[in-house]
Amino acid sequence: MKQELEEHGIKYHTSPVIHSKLGILLFPLWFSFIYLKYRPNIIHSHTEIPDLSLCLFRKLSWMYFWIKTRYVRTIHNTELWNGWKRIGSMVERFYLKHNCNVAISKAVRDAYEKSYGQHDIPLIYNGIKEMKQKTFPHLVKGKVNVLFAGRLEPQKGIDQLIAVVTALKNDGRYHFHIVGSGSLEQKVKESLGDKDYISLYDKVYGLSQYMGSFDFLFMPSNHEGLGLTSVEASLTRTPVIVNWCAGIDETLPEDWPLKVLDNKMDDFVALFENKLLSLDYQELADKAYKFAFEHFSLEKMQKEYEILYKNI
Repeated sequence: MKQELEEHGIKYHTSPVIHSKLGILLFPLWFSFIYLKYRPNIIHSHTEIPDLSLCLFRKLSWMYFWIKTRYVRTIHNTELWNGWKRIGSMVERFYLKHNCNVAISKAVRDAYEKSYGQHDIPLIYNGIKEMKQKTFPHLVKGKVNVLFAGRLEPQKGIDQLIAVVTALKNDGRYHFHIVGSGSLEQKVKESLGDKDYISLYDKVYGLSQYMGSFDFLFMPSNHEGLGLTSVEASLTRTPVIVNWCAGIDETLPEDWPLKVLDNKMDDFVALFENKLLSLDYQELADKAYKFAFEHFSLEKMQKEYEILYKNI
């Protein structure tokens, strides 16, 4: 990312403090030098450690009263401040006071309104850049290659993933590629690591450039701020098998045929066994691509933020 910023002539600054909690506490002092140097018209923060750091800095910024700065804050998730609820409630008062919140999805906006009471939060969907695709080197010939990619955490529906994939052990048509790490990594390895129709990867560098190699993406998430992995897959014309939860239901057409309600394992298994391979694949791929391009293009996001910056 640093290399890309440099290539485009974009200035960047990184804190010299590696430890995150110490970095938060020292941020106001470190950032003061940057603030005085550039005197920014707008500071744009993204959830949620940057939000806390900026809030702490704002407590000191009265010393720079002659610099007139506005704030923009993008909210990225439906659940904020997990484990930091008391701190989060104080930080949110700052952002509510400045009326600077922007949501990345209807699910995020609804969750924030329910938790903190703010209404009419602007909505700007994240934009996704279409990536030039490469062939994934570990595809299994003669099989339908299905990808799961995400953190191995309860949010991502790991229990459902394990249950569905295990139930398909005698099907023989599919090979599952599971990419990710997290607190449930050991559980995934113990449950699925010895099965010959499953490949496990801790990480795949530049996975988005291989997304188009797979036949399907499997997303049994329990909730998402916005399921951008679904959008990435659609932009490569890889159809997505999803649990129709908040944050994913905005990434695909309402009549999407590869959706399951309430993360029901039996419905997923029935979809894989009876329905999935009988559908018109090209029609699915084109339908997903059209929806993703119209709602989540990078150009659309850029224009909407430009308008926001100019109007605050």
